[in-house]
Amino acid sequence: MDTLASTRSLTAADLKDNLRDIQDNVVAPIMMRYGRHIFVEFNDGEKSRAFLRNMFGRVNARQEEHGVRFTVNIGFTYQGLKMLGLSQRALDSFPQAFQVGARGRAGDVGDVGPHVPEHWEGGLGGPEIAAMVWLRTDSDEGREEATRILRDEMKATGGVEIRFIQDTKALAHENGIGSEGEHFGFADPISQPAIDGADAPWYPGDGVLEENGAWRLLKPGEFVLGYEDELGPDGTLAPEPFELRWNGTYMVFRKLYQDVAAFRRYLATAAKALYGSDDPYHRDLVAAKMMGRWRSGCPLDLSPEKDDLAIAADPERRNNFTYADDEEGARCPRGAHVRRVNPRATHMMRETAVRRRRLIRRGVEYGPHLPESALEDDGVDRGIVQMLIQADIERQFEFVQKEWMSGGEFMGLDPNEHDPIVGVGGEGSQMSVPGAKQPFLFDLPTFVKVKGSEYLFVPGLKALKGVIEQRF
Repeated sequence: MDTLASTRSLTAADLKDNLRDIQDNVVAPIMMRYGRHIFVEFNDGEKSRAFLRNMFGRVNARQEEHGVRFTVNIGFTYQGLKMLGLSQRALDSFPQAFQVGARGRAGDVGDVGPHVPEHWEGGLGGPEIAAMVWLRTDSDEGREEATRILRDEMKATGGVEIRFIQDTKALAHENGIGSEGEHFGFADPISQPAIDGADAPWYPGDGVLEENGAWRLLKPGEFVLGYEDELGPDGTLAPEPFELRWNGTYMVFRKLYQDVAAFRRYLATAAKALYGSDDPYHRDLVAAKMMGRWRSGCPLDLSPEKDDLAIAADPERRNNFTYADDEEGARCPRGAHVRRVNPRATHMMRETAVRRRRLIRRGVEYGPHLPESALEDDGVDRGIVQMLIQADIERQFEFVQKEWMSGGEFMGLDPNEHDPIVGVGGEGSQMSVPGAKQPFLFDLPTFVKVKGSEYLFVPGLKALKGVIEQRF
């Protein structure tokens, strides 16, 4: 294994030289529509390492095997790393949030009510889950064949048992992945953080706004361990040793069920309440006010009265906004979903550096699209799997969930105002919509329910090999 002094400051230039050591789907998405997320238990450390040793050659490989092109990646829970024989010194160096895990931190991030871990599927968040192996391939047949290969290898080595499987399939979007969009009908993804050194295209609004009005790239250490971040050259210092964290990251897995029929029904009710009309335009307007973008992806901050497909299709424009001159939320409500997850230049009651709270979001849909005319649920499980990437789970994911999405105080809103798309609804919930005839919505339903979550450490390839060989 390459050895680097832990005191060395790695920059964006170093990241460019090490992209091949970073697992796929971290700094760049895997553009293969069919996915499978396989959650496994390790019940024998030596045998589990033997399975991983066999699997290692497929990580990031995208090779064709048995007539199928597929790629494999893996992330570990704290319990999984412990089962693999990581030293106690290394285990103790991981952040407390990761050690406790998603189930133990549920109350801290607002996973309450309909989101509580007692409702989660497949033992997710529990002590049996050691790792998540995620497959990406080009077809359903390819997914089955790739799974068969992995199952055969698990059987051959022993030590690994499948606990839960979650399939995904990217719905068609007009941007090239298809035409339907995510299940509520919005184009997605529209914006991702721009990372210095990632060797990927980026556009105005993706990074950090400077005082002179220009945008710049975010420091790589906000997302990839071992590199300078927005605070300085040292970056995030856990886990230890440096070689274990180098080119690694933390991933938060979230299975989110979407109640599409309830969302559609509510748009008509809310449009009537806010604007006195439930015609298609006002239903679309309500959806935009709740999300912060029109369904095309055009932001309300740039086009508050009507959808603008030209803006939505222009990567130079669709994220180039700040909310700076919309303090009251007349164009885009302060409590809208996309404004909460990235407040940009919004004035906040409790000062914080927005650039230190960014998340890379690898969202992929699961379940079939509900027919457009349907207003009643068909009983089919559908939603989105979120894979959220960051260098510090507590500073990034947990902060955003707890401070920005689970209340309204941070930007001067009523504490009962939660994220209108993914928050906890029910009696007492509300949303302010300045400019509407009746500028408040009350008792919003819960449209999205958490059905499982995991905190995962996704090591770089050299570190992964070191874990398998028990070097840490």
